Amino acid sequence: MFRRQAYYYASAAFLVMWFVYTVAVIKQPYVGVELENVNGQWIVTYSDTQGEGYESGVRVGDLIIKINNDVPDKYRSVQIWSEAEGASTIEVRRVDQPNVQIINIPKHPVLQTELSEIPMVIQGLVFWILGFMAWFRRPFLLQARALFWLNWFIGLAIVLAPASSRDLLLARELEYIIFSAVPIFLIDFVATFPDVKINQAKQLCRLMLILMTVIILTLTVLQSAGIVHFFSQLRKLVLVTVSIGVLLTLWNLGTLLKLPKDKPNKNKVNILLMGMAIGFLPFVLLTAVPIIVGFQPILNAHVSSLFVSVIPATWYYAIVNKYLPDSRRLLGTIISYFVAGVIISFIVSYLQFLKLSSAFNLALYLSTVTIFFVFIVCFTLIRVMLNKLFDKYLLPEGKKAIKKRILELNESLSMINEENRMLEEVVKSLAIEGIFIALEDAKGGYLKKAVGRFLENQIEQAELEEFFQADPRISLDAQMLPDDFPAEIYIPFVSNEFTCGIFLGHHYSYVKIELDELPLITLISSQLAQRLITTFVIKELSKEIKDLAQRSLASQRRKQGLIGINTALFRSIEKERKSIACEIHDGPLQLGLDLNRWLKYLVEECLTNDDVKTKMAISHMREVVEDLNFELRLICNDLRPPSLTDLGLLSAIELMCEEMMLKELLLISLETVGINREERFKEDIELAAYRFLQEGITNAVKHSGTNELKIHIEINESKIELSVIDAGKGFDTSQIEDCSLTSSHFGIVGMKERLENLDGILQISSSIGQGTMLKASIPIV
Repeated sequence: MFRRQAYYYASAAFLVMWFVYTVAVIKQPYVGVELENVNGQWIVTYSDTQGEGYESGVRVGDLIIKINNDVPDKYRSVQIWSEAEGASTIEVRRVDQPNVQIINIPKHPVLQTELSEIPMVIQGLVFWILGFMAWFRRPFLLQARALFWLNWFIGLAIVLAPASSRDLLLARELEYIIFSAVPIFLIDFVATFPDVKINQAKQLCRLMLILMTVIILTLTVLQSAGIVHFFSQLRKLVLVTVSIGVLLTLWNLGTLLKLPKDKPNKNKVNILLMGMAIGFLPFVLLTAVPIIVGFQPILNAHVSSLFVSVIPATWYYAIVNKYLPDSRRLLGTIISYFVAGVIISFIVSYLQFLKLSSAFNLALYLSTVTIFFVFIVCFTLIRVMLNKLFDKYLLPEGKKAIKKRILELNESLSMINEENRMLEEVVKSLAIEGIFIALEDAKGGYLKKAVGRFLENQIEQAELEEFFQADPRISLDAQMLPDDFPAEIYIPFVSNEFTCGIFLGHHYSYVKIELDELPLITLISSQLAQRLITTFVIKELSKEIKDLAQRSLASQRRKQGLIGINTALFRSIEKERKSIACEIHDGPLQLGLDLNRWLKYLVEECLTNDDVKTKMAISHMREVVEDLNFELRLICNDLRPPSLTDLGLLSAIELMCEEMMLKELLLISLETVGINREERFKEDIELAAYRFLQEGITNAVKHSGTNELKIHIEINESKIELSVIDAGKGFDTSQIEDCSLTSSHFGIVGMKERLENLDGILQISSSIGQGTMLKASIPIV
């Protein structure tokens, strides 16, 4: 808050000093007479032709006897500054006349004084106003804040210059001090550009300027107090400091001309440099340098300072405005005006030489050149002001029309989804000759569209594409393209992973896009780019969704095929098992049974009691045949339990539990809910449920380390649920995630696949030391 208030306080101080010194200047005449004490006599060394002393008859070489009826030694202005400012009467004795002449310094009418001094007063006020407006419009920009203080010091120095020439209170002291500080603020202003490299040489130059400012401050205070008398040297020192500061600033800005074209500050620096060169160089070269070396100024300070008016306008324009014209065009225009001015002034001066003198008059020539340049500058400013007035008051429909068209275009774009129609609507609404758009994403996707003159011209499209690809996208501001380029405006746009380049207008167009229309056109172009990006993304997503759908359909078909193959494989395996079981049952098993019956018959009917050995052999053979029959029954039961086919699911499970308890010495408890022995299911369902329980009991016997199991069977709505629960060692269920790749727990994998083929679910709950529960859920509808 304090820093913001400082700008308001400084502005208020400027306005107060501007008003006070302006009123004082109007009431105080300018004498313009400088004196020098030669052998106790005060001799006139300079009499300004614009001063009241010269108009009253005071000339160089005249002897000043009294000022305001007192000897010059006692007059304060003479004592300190060796001037006769503030005098109302001067007693003069000319060299060729013995009589003393009393000259009264007249006071001109206020209007006449205002007309002579008003340019300087207005110029100083313009510096402050433009500096304040730059800060007010862009307060967070470092360059705008630096420009405020620079313009504040320069403007105040210009305001103090007329008051200083009249030796008003503290005017000369403040002028010298402020003028000497201006170069420091110039250097600091240039340093706000990020591309300026602050090397050791530049630091030394800045320190040198600070040292010179301190010296001027000290000498000014001593001179004002009458302790020292270095008035002439002090004035030259101030001019030297200002000249060095200006040249150093131009040098620093000149180093930025080496920046690449893609740097955002390149164009801004070019405009600033041109403005400073036009504004400062005439004053430095034609006024300051001659005074420093001891000659009369080639150009009067009042005339050369008029060029300084270009500087604040240029600075304000370059700092505040976001869209700047091509500086190369401005430079070409300035050079053409300069050459034309030099040639025309030479011709005019030559014609004057023939009339006045045979010798070449450099001062006359330079004056002619200056008048020409002042005329060009004034003519340009008046033309610009008139154009603004015409646009604002006399022809406002043009500005309103473009805004209205863009608002209508904004509404139209929101309702259009087709790309070509969007571009056609833009061309129609903006009344341009053509539009070309290039869009690129990070994945390599590329889209280009053209409407209007660009549609059929492939050569121009290739040139625009080449420009778009070469654009480094450092600056995203709209660019006015050169006249020899196919398009008028290039507007880049970057959003997330997308980069878009929009080219508007055509160089054959008779109606050009104006610079002040760029913000609105940039805004609507950004919306157009966003709409195109959205359309592009939707199309790409549609393609991806379509591809995913096709791949998903193909994957689903392959999955269904695999499921069919897997089901057919299980059915084939079960069919083979059934066939093998039938063959064993009908073949070897029947033979074994028949052999057993015959052996029994031999034992009971054919053999006598005396033939013990024969009886023992036959008995042994019976035992072997019985073992064979038992093993064959087990094999048949494992391959295809006949009880499952003949008796049903529940009876087969009961028989399996009885056999497992006898074989493994287990204690199995069977619980059933909602199922009876007469209830039958599909063959695949009964087989899958039987195999699940068989595999679960086998795994528990092998791995759990317990001899107690619990089996639970329940019919729940449209599914059958089966559980095998043990209170054994348990295991880490994460170990079976990749069991299909390591062949461990292969039975569980087969169990899971068998259930999934029937749309069933397998759940395994276990933890180390907490036992294991296998649960299967199989749809029965």
